[in-house]
Amino acid sequence: MGLSEIDIKAIASATAEKVLQDLRHYALQYKDPFTVLDGLMDSMTEEDRAVVWYRSRAANARQKQDPTTAELYEHIAKEEEQHHQEFKERLGTILGLKHG
Repeated sequence: MGLSEIDIKAIASATAEKVLQDLRHYALQYKDPFTVLDGLMDSMTEEDRAVVWYRSRAANARQKQDPTTAELYEHIAKEEEQHHQEFKERLGTILGLKHG
């Protein structure tokens, strides 16, 4: 059974609220997510945060005349973006959404 437009909007709204909440703090200790979906959304948020931090560190390394370290940070940021996409695809699969 597919999701209705109302279901999709509710999920999107809840996801947006969770992302906003997560942007306001960073967990210092691991805590089991309430659901697998929560875990996937947490993981997506963590990957997004890592991308921002690695790109910021890359910029800092460039400012400090270390392009090799900057390239390493950029390389790892791209991997984190891929991880985010993988979590997103899994979330979509669980929710029964198709990827095109």
